[in-house]
Amino acid sequence: MRRLPRIRTRQATRTRRLSRRWLAALLITGAVALLAPGVSYATAGQSSPSSPPSPAAAGCLGVTPAAFPALGFITDPHRTQGGHLWWRRPAAGAGVCIGTVVEWVQYNTTATKTWQVIVYSTQYPHGLAVARRTFTLGRGWYFWSFGVHQVFPGLSAVCVTASDSFGTPCIGFG
Repeated sequence: MRRLPRIRTRQATRTRRLSRRWLAALLITGAVALLAPGVSYATAGQSSPSSPPSPAAAGCLGVTPAAFPALGFITDPHRTQGGHLWWRRPAAGAGVCIGTVVEWVQYNTTATKTWQVIVYSTQYPHGLAVARRTFTLGRGWYFWSFGVHQVFPGLSAVCVTASDSFGTPCIGFG
């Protein structure tokens, strides 16, 4: 027996250390995933418009996806979209149900930005911010899901924006 047992012992020790490192890395990654996208929040809250649209009686869940175009800092890492939403027309034809709106924002440096979902309709021709959150985040790409879940009569567009975003991508509804 040359040194074969000694080599096996060292390899087993390396394997155990590697496993512990992987376990630690997985635990850290899992903890970060639970906190994403808001590593820290400046303030957080939804807007309180003076006369908000009322939620649908039976709930408003969108089933048809639509993507916002990437524009300025409103973009995903692949620069293919600025976010997306789910929508549908209720059976009664009373308007358009907007379900969840997902917005992507790129940060080039640590900054505080207010993200908003704005709807344009016959009732709100100049736009109404139906959801907003403010985040202080570091460099990178982040997304947030806004649960709008409201029916908007005469809806013409839904837009997303963030402070200093150089644009407001919109999805039009005819």
